[in-house]
Amino acid sequence: MQRAGTETTGIAVAVEESAAARGIVLDAEQRALLDEVAAFLEGRVESGGETAGFYVHGPAGRGKTWLMSEIFRAAPLPESRKRRVHFHTFFQELQRRFGARMSARAAIEETVEELLSGAQLFFFDELHVHDPGGASLLNRLLDELTRRGVPTLLTSNYEPEGLLPNPVYHHVFVPGIRIIRERFAVRVLDGGADYRRAGGSRSEAGFGSGRWLLSSDESAIREAGLALPDAGERTTVLHGHRALHALAARGSEIWFDFSDLLEATSIAEDYLDLTANFDSWVLSGVPPLSRASREARQRFVALLDVLVHADLPLTVLAETDRAGLVDIEDPPADLFRAESRLALLRGA
Repeated sequence: MQRAGTETTGIAVAVEESAAARGIVLDAEQRALLDEVAAFLEGRVESGGETAGFYVHGPAGRGKTWLMSEIFRAAPLPESRKRRVHFHTFFQELQRRFGARMSARAAIEETVEELLSGAQLFFFDELHVHDPGGASLLNRLLDELTRRGVPTLLTSNYEPEGLLPNPVYHHVFVPGIRIIRERFAVRVLDGGADYRRAGGSRSEAGFGSGRWLLSSDESAIREAGLALPDAGERTTVLHGHRALHALAARGSEIWFDFSDLLEATSIAEDYLDLTANFDSWVLSGVPPLSRASREARQRFVALLDVLVHADLPLTVLAETDRAGLVDIEDPPADLFRAESRLALLRGA
């Protein structure tokens, strides 16, 4: 699969074959980035160099995660030497160590050591920073990655200077931004289609097999094979101070009401823990966001992040179609990413 004027490398061939098998046609920007990253990795594995890796940013739905994931899989290294981590799972691991009464410094050092020990390729997906605590942790990770010389792929919706945009705290992540600018090849995937909104990324399995249904459309709910929970199925999942109330837990299927899950003081780590036991999710009672609290709106974004990363189907029973969901002028951070992801769901 040689392209005129380019040297098609082994990684690039593998990625293009995988894309073709799924009916995906790479656009010009994606092809150029594929060639560049593939050539870097194939040369870097053997000879090292000053560039630590690639920081790929751009709007939601441009295929950043998909492309970097395919490159990561195709890289000619033993799987045991590859490390992939998502933003939320990184912080989940830190929280686990904090819960073991480790000091913050010890928790960070142990987490970074476990992630990077023996790693020859590292992929951090969806890097975003909205609080100074997270910024400090990512500063440490970036510093250690470059110190160890581990080839690294980073994806984000934000250009480096757009991370931790709050002017009160932005200075906390300046060291991380400096590392990205000085040690990484910063590339942008922009100017093309949002493939999720165009319907080109839907799947018969995983998150893309989910649905967006109107809660008032009883026939559509029945056709989807859903049976609404009765009062006797209400149950508690997780326990102690993390207790959450579900409408039903049916084997590996979990039903939540929007208020029970997202107006409660839940966090992304809760959703991550629940994905270990439930691989099909239903979220009912989803209102227009103007009727949700600011905190619930942000949790909704985090929930979608977790379910997309875990690639688990989500069925939404909503009071409005997707076009009517965002009826607010002050959207939460990263809502644009959530809107793009919701376009993967079938239905209203």
